[in-house]
Amino acid sequence: MARRALVIGGSGFIGMHTLRALKRDGRYAKVVSVDIAEPPERIDGFDYVIHDCRQPIPTHLADAETDIYNLPALRTFPGHPDEEYFETNYGTSERIIDLAEATGVRTIVFTSTMSVYATGDEPKTEDSPINPGNAYGASKVKGEALHRKWLAGDTDRRLVICRPAVIFGYRDNGNFTRLANALRSGYFVFVGRSDTIKSAGYVTDLADTFLFALDRMAQTGVREILYNFAYPERLTIRRIADAFCQVGGYPRVKLVLPPWLLNLAALPFEALNAVGIKNPIHRKRLQKLYEGTNIVPKWLEDQNFEFRTDIVSALEEWKSESPGGRFI
Repeated sequence: MARRALVIGGSGFIGMHTLRALKRDGRYAKVVSVDIAEPPERIDGFDYVIHDCRQPIPTHLADAETDIYNLPALRTFPGHPDEEYFETNYGTSERIIDLAEATGVRTIVFTSTMSVYATGDEPKTEDSPINPGNAYGASKVKGEALHRKWLAGDTDRRLVICRPAVIFGYRDNGNFTRLANALRSGYFVFVGRSDTIKSAGYVTDLADTFLFALDRMAQTGVREILYNFAYPERLTIRRIADAFCQVGGYPRVKLVLPPWLLNLAALPFEALNAVGIKNPIHRKRLQKLYEGTNIVPKWLEDQNFEFRTDIVSALEEWKSESPGGRFI
């Protein structure tokens, strides 16, 4: 068992919950979090280092008995120029691989994304073709290839690649937080249809799968594990919205409006964004509401991974942890 864990991106949404999972699990004698930002919370007994990991990472932070968790991601899309996704997502991975090469690290856990697949209603397993539709997904495809090249350099190395669907939970500040705010404010409507499959999973279950994959790797002796992460249930946008309304006490949404009408209504808000008045309304975000993301966690199902939550119990837990129950 590894003596230490180095969590790159430990101040981020997934990183914070990964640190919590490592604390619960207790397998590491030493855990170090590295991030460009101050952590939202600090766990007693863990070390925190503030560092921009697009720059060389100090080699004293790792050794041959270190497991590296490569979690940083510029994930909000749209929202940034294309080059920024590659600078952050791929550039950070380059520095992490440099660190692993220099210190003899033998194990890396890398979070990729479901965006390596094309959108659409057809199911996407780990064997589905790679076809990213945006710079975020393309940057992660490039990152996966870089990690596989590192893996091929030594037979003692091990690599876990996780491709998560939409992840939600405490301190999400992403798609599900925006949905909760819209439902609470009463301005959410379904775009085009209400049966669009929107694969998702709770952040604490995601963090548990990292450790589950490492354990399976130790038990079977395989050197690489690639898996999708999402609830096995094929969640639709209506199912998700109804779950929020049930847990949050919001009025149930029934209205379905055509995409063209909402795209037209979004134009003034995009103009405001262009002049620096920020708001979350954008035609590309509206498009995501009626594009399917049918991600199948086939490897997790085949390995009998037990999800601790479902959509309702996860939202209940998230609400209980958020100040005022506002799904922050």
